Amino acid sequence: MPFHLSENELIGGSVLILSLLGLWKDQWFLANTKKGQRLTKWFGPVRAIWVLRIIFLVGMIFGALLASDIIQPIQWE
Repeated sequence: MPFHLSENELIGGSVLILSLLGLWKDQWFLANTKKGQRLTKWFGPVRAIWVLRIIFLVGMIFGALLASDIIQPIQWE
């Protein structure tokens, strides 16, 4: 029996996984990317980690809600 994912499940799952990986590697993100360094410059090292964690947590929640069809994108005809 073939396994098929809907577009929402695929995109939502991808956002969820990428956000989880970002949360797992948050220190690396701040130290090695321009956007992470910019966050550190704007908020300082202590606040930047929490801002980044909140961003990734929101991404995880959004991805989970999209994958479970609770959030549905606009369908253009």
